[in-house]
Amino acid sequence: MQLQDRTRTTEEFTIGEAARRTGVSAKAIRYYESIGLLPRPSRHANGYRRYSVADINRLMLLRRVRLLGVPLSIAKPLIDDTPHARCSEVQQELLKLVQERLTTLDQEIAQLRVFHTDLETYQRALEECHPNETASFSACMDMRCIAFTDDTFCQEEHHDLRPAI
Repeated sequence: MQLQDRTRTTEEFTIGEAARRTGVSAKAIRYYESIGLLPRPSRHANGYRRYSVADINRLMLLRRVRLLGVPLSIAKPLIDDTPHARCSEVQQELLKLVQERLTTLDQEIAQLRVFHTDLETYQRALEECHPNETASFSACMDMRCIAFTDDTFCQEEHHDLRPAI
């Protein structure tokens, strides 16, 4: 079994093979290298990049982290620490990232719900308001049917449609 592990860890892959195995495009791999997120791979005499199993694992982790919507700046410490970490340590760090992401998403969802309610209120106010049909927009003196005051959305059922001063 040790012989298989030793062989597996010395196996090398071209950038195309790394891309196919990880689902990360060759262009993205080169980009991640250019910004220092991934170490520069060794090269053969022909100049081709050669990626190790550790590089493949790092790319797979990076792809998963990116699919979770984690910014690169937050992913970088996790990716940087992987060469010296145990699988269980990486899993625990990833679990923390997932929990943080869930918390952030819950906050964003709550903000979107408030925004949705505000938009519905605005829509109802627009539908209930009847502007002067003959006035051009550039000469419009009564903007109550277009640009409500900010406090319009702070009221619940009754909307004060006074023009902003």
